[in-house]
Amino acid sequence: MKKTMTAISIAALLSAGSFAVAQDAGVGVDAGAGVSVDSQAGNAQVGTDANAGANANANANAGGNSDNTYGSVISSISGSADVDLSAVTDEAKVTIVLLSSLQGDAAAEASALDEALSADAEGQTTLHTNIEGNDTIKAKLEAEGFAASDVVAVKSNADGSVVVYVDDRA
Repeated sequence: MKKTMTAISIAALLSAGSFAVAQDAGVGVDAGAGVSVDSQAGNAQVGTDANAGANANANANAGGNSDNTYGSVISSISGSADVDLSAVTDEAKVTIVLLSSLQGDAAAEASALDEALSADAEGQTTLHTNIEGNDTIKAKLEAEGFAASDVVAVKSNADGSVVVYVDDRA
């Protein structure tokens, strides 16, 4: 009887282990960019489709995030004068995003952008003064041929990086 129970226990353990391995072998992951994992045996496939490539390029131009849309600029305008730029030093990542590089329909979005800028005229003055007082941002702007007065918005990120939106439409 002991031998039978031992054999049954061993068989149960082996089948449970096989079941777990069989489950793991069929794992598939789809991250929306053509990424898949076929099994634990090391078969992995990575591919990109046209949309993933286009999004990666667009995000790379704006520091790897979604900061290159008109919506992002418009939502950043009203709070830009309140952004504390004192922590932005040479060690901080400062990304300059030109309005001409934004995603979307420039003709349709420009009027909403101009309305937001007009509504925040006082804030724009404060923003330009704050930028003039920050040597790091001012130097990066000047290196690219821009002045503090060309800036329409600033966005501070949780990681300490800063996105500076520059109006180059003129």
